[in-house]
Amino acid sequence: MNNQNNFMIVQGENLDENQLLGKFVYYSLADVLVDKDDFTRICLSMNFPYAARRISVVDAFRNATGRVTRSITQNSHGSQEIFRIYCRDNMRDGQIYSRELVRETVGLSTNQYEKLANVCYDRDRDAMFCNIEQNDTTVDVPQLCREMEQRFEIYRNCLGRSQIDTIVTHYLASLDALPISIYGKLYFVPRHQMHKVDLFEDFLEALNEANRSDKPLVVNSFYVADDDKQREKMTAEFYALVRREAQEYEERAAHLLGNGTQSPAILERWVKRIRELEEKRQRFEELFRRQLDETDSEFDTLRLYSQELQVRAMGLRTKKIA
Repeated sequence: MNNQNNFMIVQGENLDENQLLGKFVYYSLADVLVDKDDFTRICLSMNFPYAARRISVVDAFRNATGRVTRSITQNSHGSQEIFRIYCRDNMRDGQIYSRELVRETVGLSTNQYEKLANVCYDRDRDAMFCNIEQNDTTVDVPQLCREMEQRFEIYRNCLGRSQIDTIVTHYLASLDALPISIYGKLYFVPRHQMHKVDLFEDFLEALNEANRSDKPLVVNSFYVADDDKQREKMTAEFYALVRREAQEYEERAAHLLGNGTQSPAILERWVKRIRELEEKRQRFEELFRRQLDETDSEFDTLRLYSQELQVRAMGLRTKKIA
């Protein structure tokens, strides 16, 4: 065993689960980019929970154009000039999304901007095209346009970091995982769910093999000893998480009730979330072997909101039947 950042880590495979509190999991998705078909194949082959996600072509267009940038420094007449070339949003005309490729000349008092090209995506034609306004001595404008078009063809068929992070976060949430309050992606997975961490690690390692970015994904995990000190630390982390989630749920419930939401499905979804949060507290009480009384006031308020949401949902469903 070794003490790292005040957490007790246990090494080894043949461990008695009753001596463990759970597992720490940390990972990094870097700048991951995985073809959607490869992603689906990986999920199906591992039975990793995955709801098919639609790739937004407009987001792919913005990502492709946003990633093509240049920073150029030139010496002219004994002075240094700095140029930045990048795309920025322009006007949208119906189904045509337009961005400007501009050259920004950095100045002492103000920066000057010159438009080099219009880069557009026509949603009706499902086509991206560039209209070059002027050539430039500092950069090859046609080459930049070709690079953006090439990136667009990649991004429109790939899942990026934000989409994969959403899927990964949902999986960790299903493990009752607690996000630890330090920099980076570090989670505590409780003992009753830690056998599922292997699937999570295998999943990220498979994504790394399919990754079209040159920045590798990172994942690892290690056991946490079950002793008073570690239970106290994880209890503090759990209190912090529950209070954040309870506040979010209270605000959302108050908003739904105050705005007179007419969808019973939405109301019942938040009733379910409140119930799942309370069930999660009960599981952690068993793990930590203590009553988490400091969260009682939050849950008392949530129960009242849950009851009101349920009553409102039942009333709406009764009206629809009538």
